[in-house]
Amino acid sequence: MKAIGAIGAAVMAAWVGVGCSSSPAAGEEAAPGAPNAYASAPTGVERLYVLDCGVGHAADQSRWTVGFNAGQPIDISVKCYLIRHRQGYFLWDTGISDHVATMKDGWLRGTNPATDLTWRRAKTLMAQLEEIDVAPEDIQFIGISHSHPDHIGNLELFPKTTVLIQKLEHDFFFNPKRTGLPMAPPGSPTPEFSKDHPVTLVDEDLDVFKDGSVFLFNTAGHTPGHQSLMVHLPQTGWVMLSGDAVHLKHNWDHKRIPYFFRLHLEEKLQMAVSMQRMDDLLELYDAQLWIVHDKAQGDTLKHAPAYYE
Repeated sequence: MKAIGAIGAAVMAAWVGVGCSSSPAAGEEAAPGAPNAYASAPTGVERLYVLDCGVGHAADQSRWTVGFNAGQPIDISVKCYLIRHRQGYFLWDTGISDHVATMKDGWLRGTNPATDLTWRRAKTLMAQLEEIDVAPEDIQFIGISHSHPDHIGNLELFPKTTVLIQKLEHDFFFNPKRTGLPMAPPGSPTPEFSKDHPVTLVDEDLDVFKDGSVFLFNTAGHTPGHQSLMVHLPQTGWVMLSGDAVHLKHNWDHKRIPYFFRLHLEEKLQMAVSMQRMDDLLELYDAQLWIVHDKAQGDTLKHAPAYYE
């Protein structure tokens, strides 16, 4: 990544090197997502399932590619990921609301098809979990990358499961002054995110199972408390799940910041720092990057009931 100035470099250096002490489990004090004693080969994860959590259609992909492919339509994928760990199941994101699967024309979140995305679901999250014999109550934790509707759409189908969310993101979502487009499709029988839902508020980074095999790390910018995930599989090795810190392989390869013209300077800086931190962790852990919204990449992955080990 090109230099982003002295201030950005200072912030980046501080952020990439957050903490190097041992890492507590969910519910304890947050811990590092950087070099640590577990970096070599943690063994707690047994399987990772990729779940189809929807598709979005945009009339203009340049919102993500910034100055390129203007006016070209694009479909983006939405993936959720179920991790089977020796200590329990961990679900990463919940996708667009299952209710969208009942909507023949999909859900246009907004009023203008030229600028707003239309979301569709071919398979519900609940049906895919049932297919692999996992009940909602079997899931110990849900980690959400951020609080947009294509990531939290089914949270309240798991009302008793603890949600791991950055404190800044939780404060952002439940800010009484928050405005914007609707967060749930019309007619949805469940709310998008209840304030009474059990949560663990994360400060920066968190080692979920306290064995280094699954850890959340702060990648703010897209939203104030955005986070991404690292997971180690015994055969596949390390995989980074991007959330919306990056949307497409194009904007990742060229380090183009999505929604560039809509963001404040601080948000642009945060996204640049987050992409650099991701780059550093990918190199450190020799990890693959799975980009949740890149449909071309997502179509190459095997989906549940198949799984990665």
